[in-house]
Amino acid sequence: MLAATGQDLRRCRACAACEINPCPDCDIRLDTLVQMVLLNDEEVLTTRTLWSENALRKAYKVCSNGIDLPTVILALREEAQSRKLV
Repeated sequence: MLAATGQDLRRCRACAACEINPCPDCDIRLDTLVQMVLLNDEEVLTTRTLWSENALRKAYKVCSNGIDLPTVILALREEAQSRKLV
């Protein structure tokens, strides 16, 4: 999954800058989503956060560590679809 994102997610410091106003329809925070990918935790592909349009809109805010979160989310959505998890 990590390679599918095309991002160096090791730059995430779990600073929670992307979580100033959490999404009401999310089950995990965006920084937690990144950490799950880093741990190769496939449960990330079934989280509500991954499919939340609110989370995707929020992800367009600049990550202080330079991670392109929208690209990560869209890549994970594609991965979930290719595995027929949705």
